[in-house]
Amino acid sequence: MEWIVNDPTVAIFASLFVALILAAAAIPKLRNQDEFLGVVANYKLLPAFLVSPFAKVLPWLELGCAIALLVPTLHVMAASVAAGLFILFSFAIAVNVGRGRTHIDCGCVRRPTSMSRIGMFHVLRALALAGLSLYVVVVPLEISGINLESVLTALASAIMLSLIYMGADMMVGFPAAKNKLEIYKGNSND
Repeated sequence: MEWIVNDPTVAIFASLFVALILAAAAIPKLRNQDEFLGVVANYKLLPAFLVSPFAKVLPWLELGCAIALLVPTLHVMAASVAAGLFILFSFAIAVNVGRGRTHIDCGCVRRPTSMSRIGMFHVLRALALAGLSLYVVVVPLEISGINLESVLTALASAIMLSLIYMGADMMVGFPAAKNKLEIYKGNSND
């Protein structure tokens, strides 16, 4: 596997980035559990009796993976679980897109309920995150050979890319400009 980048800075970056994305996904779900329950139910993939337990466990699993990715002895297991979660998520979205149910909210990073619509972009994004998680599984992270400069570079890069990721996710959730214009016209007639 010579094609895989085996640089400690990249390995730390990948672990930190996946951890930040998982934490950013989990926290709004935990803060708005009733709304997230509705998001899970709206996917229409689980039997009714499993919707509530799944909606309660998933954010804690995401948060647990995020924390475990920061622990050297647990990061491979956490990245494996994260990859599974991202693959499961991409499957759930793909099923709904295939059914023509693109009007539902993905329940991703931002507030669980929003005006966003799901699409193949969400499927590909989840698969890319699964791939990055698998990279963390495959590339050994040897703490002893890492210098402070590598850690700081990886941390800064992960934070910056996470902010860009979350900003893009929020922009996808904005209503279309046409809808804003109609809303504005409707309000000005009052």
